[in-house]
Amino acid sequence: MLSVVFATVFSLAAGALGGSRLESRWGDPYEPFQVYDTSSYGPALQVEHLFYDQWPTGLSVASDGQIYVNFPTQINYTNMQFTVGVATSFTTEAAFPSVEYNQPAEGFVSPANPNYGAGDPEHLVSVQSVVVDALDRVWTLDTGRPLSDGNYLYATTPGGPKLVGFYQNGTRFANYVLPPTTAYFDTYLNDVRFDLRPTTLPSGKGVAYITDSSNEGRSGIIVIDLGTGNSWRHLDGTPYTRGDPQFISSYNGAAFQPINQGPPAGIYAHITTGADGLALSADGAYIYFSPLSSRRLYRVPTSYLLVEPGPASPSAANAAIAAVEFLGTMGSHADGMETDASGVIYIGAPEQDGVTMYHPDVGLWMPFIRDPRIQWPDTLSVATNNRLYFTTNQFWRQPALNNGTDNRIPPYGVLSVPIGAGKVNLT
Repeated sequence: MLSVVFATVFSLAAGALGGSRLESRWGDPYEPFQVYDTSSYGPALQVEHLFYDQWPTGLSVASDGQIYVNFPTQINYTNMQFTVGVATSFTTEAAFPSVEYNQPAEGFVSPANPNYGAGDPEHLVSVQSVVVDALDRVWTLDTGRPLSDGNYLYATTPGGPKLVGFYQNGTRFANYVLPPTTAYFDTYLNDVRFDLRPTTLPSGKGVAYITDSSNEGRSGIIVIDLGTGNSWRHLDGTPYTRGDPQFISSYNGAAFQPINQGPPAGIYAHITTGADGLALSADGAYIYFSPLSSRRLYRVPTSYLLVEPGPASPSAANAAIAAVEFLGTMGSHADGMETDASGVIYIGAPEQDGVTMYHPDVGLWMPFIRDPRIQWPDTLSVATNNRLYFTTNQFWRQPALNNGTDNRIPPYGVLSVPIGAGKVNLT
């Protein structure tokens, strides 16, 4: 299906030196058989877009090739222009659906407004994910939690956390404002996938699955009935959706441990982000997910998630927990993941500067692409042109994880590679 090019290079040093013997660094003469890493493998990598100002997390690609991106709001970042954008050239973006919709009514910088507009249900506050669905509609997932002085503000005022749908002409067609019983004050809405088949729920409009990746520990999966707007939670605060205690990752060969910007400032910490990326199987039967601060991959049948916990289904929450399957430990922790129409799941591998493949039919991981330019693949998007797109944003180098020092070096990018199948169509 997909050929994999392994970039392991072998050379017989004795032959390369005309038969002479080579002294090892330990001083023992031997005939060495050298294996070394060339740092890249896989299909040809194509640069689709470069960012020289705001840094992206999410992206998605419409059927006509239009690229939509988002930038979580940083209140103290003077160049912050909008939280959702559309690429207008190779290096420029414009606000989507408009500049006005990207500006909460009370603004972000007023000292008289301690919530910085976070409770505004009619404007985009701080979007973490943008997804073009199988009907070519643009969905924006608003956390309602801007970043201020290295810390995400709590969504203490209802209205900020929401899922908003737009047609590509900018017209809003849906606005699901999540209640405090579904989006807690410390919820961080991270990623979203859609099953638009009318048979998924009785309302007949389909369903959205959302990860709550809260650093504070109450992570889980949120379900929204797109017909009624009703929402509920599953796997709430379970070990499956929470990160590993004392998690330490590594990038470019060096172990990484964040240094808090505060409070308290200047101390070593750990990434604690819970369930982050998720992928819906090509047949809609499973949700795959992984906590960002772990290397564990799980899946759960969507049939359990579609049952709302409550008096009518008192065992629904425990049934979903019992149905979770542990699929193994990945070689890298993962941020984004996505499925193509053949069922292959592509999983970002920040620790390996690449993307891996998981084949659910055989339970096998395979290398897909690795390149030094892939500095933290954040969000993945499969397009109808049989290409996989993803953002690279140097996430671990941001000031919030480095005691206020910005170690990132622009540009950030949208990259793409050819794959063997196109976008999943669950309509």
